[in-house]
Amino acid sequence: MKIATLNKGKETKYLNQYPLVEEEDIFQHDHLKEGDLFNIVTENNQYIATAYVGRQHKGLGWVITYSQEEDINITFFENLFKKALEEREYYYNIEGTNAFRLFNAEGDGVGGLTIDNYNGHLLIQWYSKGIYKFRYIIIEAIKKVFKFESVFEKMRFKDTEYTGGHVLGETPEFPIVIEENFTFYNVDLNDGLMTGIFLDQKEVRKKLRDYFAENRSILNLFSYTGAFSVVASKNAKVTTSVDLANRSRTLTEENFGLNGVDPKSQYIYVMDTFDFYNYAARHGKQYDTIVIDPPSFARNKKKTFSVQKNYDDLINGALDVLAPDGTLLLCTNSSAFSLKAFKNVIKKTLEQANVEYEIEEVMGLPKDFKTHSHYKPSKYLKAVFINIKH
Repeated sequence: MKIATLNKGKETKYLNQYPLVEEEDIFQHDHLKEGDLFNIVTENNQYIATAYVGRQHKGLGWVITYSQEEDINITFFENLFKKALEEREYYYNIEGTNAFRLFNAEGDGVGGLTIDNYNGHLLIQWYSKGIYKFRYIIIEAIKKVFKFESVFEKMRFKDTEYTGGHVLGETPEFPIVIEENFTFYNVDLNDGLMTGIFLDQKEVRKKLRDYFAENRSILNLFSYTGAFSVVASKNAKVTTSVDLANRSRTLTEENFGLNGVDPKSQYIYVMDTFDFYNYAARHGKQYDTIVIDPPSFARNKKKTFSVQKNYDDLINGALDVLAPDGTLLLCTNSSAFSLKAFKNVIKKTLEQANVEYEIEEVMGLPKDFKTHSHYKPSKYLKAVFINIKH
């Protein structure tokens, strides 16, 4: 087993079970290659934990056990998967939802690895070359623990020509239909890095439908396949979906159709969000609830967008087209943007705009997206419902 010695003063962090091994904390790491297992020790050679090399975020790798005697083999992953499965028992026993996360990276004990269940079709996502080196034993453990019709995989790391595909079971005809909170969506596990839905937003979508959509005009920005629009349409007066990607229109129309909603009864625009703001303001359009769920970073021909630098522009643009006493649903999935920092941006922007507001609800990840209590970035999703009084 290779050894990585901590720099002086870095022991406490890892003794307190911080899971991400950061490069600057290690005295020397040139000898560590992707997929290597190594023991983390203090300068006095006291064992703290065993980790694997999988470069991700600012990390060198992830801690996977605090026992020097534990072998990292099929049985190791089998035990982790069994525990994760037990904790998701709830999702197998409720009506109206059949898609959820089975294993959530560091929250379930192995950073860099996630497994999702889409109505019996599993998707493994590998976030580093390092974790991919354990592919054989992880797949063997999956076969022993989880029931499935098929298994697919996606590579979420760079420098690989193979981006993923079919692994086990029968190959279904895509798209498959999943159900979430009694709403149906198309999913494709074999089409690039996206699947058609972000499972981490399931509770936020439900909250929108149940409390902020009734007889309202909904604007859904960065709408992707229209998931927020589709769920809201059950109660809303009308929905408007806006996304820059051409294919978003067809995917959104298909999701409406799955739920018995005529796509022609809703509005769908293939436009840049800021261009849409200008268009809507020019035409005197107003919306009772505006959903803003942007990517953390985006670039088009005109501009570069970053949630940490430009979220205030999104809020200001929304205020121009928000109906009196309307609601903003502001979301970010950036792990680098803390809840505190996000709320500060919201507060500062709304105060500078001189509007009265009330934060109605702050939501995070659903319980299938298990987080790590000693690693704040694992709580990456922030969704804030705000009522604007004017």
